Formats: sequence, C-alpha cells, structure tokens
Amino acid sequence: MSAGLEARARKIAERGVARATLRLGDAARTALPGLAVEAEGGRVVISGRGLWRRWLRDAVLRWPGGWLR
Repeated sequence: MSAGLEARARKIAERGVARATLRLGDAARTALPGLAVEAEGGRVVISGRGLWRRWLRDAVLRWPGGWLR
C-alpha cells in the first residue's frame, strides 16, 4: 500500500516540477529579451552573449525565483 502511495506522490511531484519549469522558462523569455532560454527536464538554462555583464547589472537575473509569483 505505501509503495503505491509513494509512486503516486512521486508522479504528482514530477508534474509539479514540469509545470514550474515551463512557467519559469516562459517568465524568463519575457523578462530577458535577447537571451536564449531552454526549459526542460526540471532545468532552465539561460544563455547569450554578455550574460555575465548583464547578470552583474540587472537584478532581475539574480533572483529568478521571483518570476514565479
């Protein structure tokens, strides 16, 4: 019984991670024009020319968790 419950909880968690990843990817694309954003497999990868300088200048890049609000 607990194995079935654990499997169900794992599936629910995986769906939540997938939804959050897609939301964060969409928010990043909107907030960061000119940068490439890839969202898949529970990861969001932001890349582009001058990203490091922009990260230093732009506070939006330093707290991506705020984009999920």
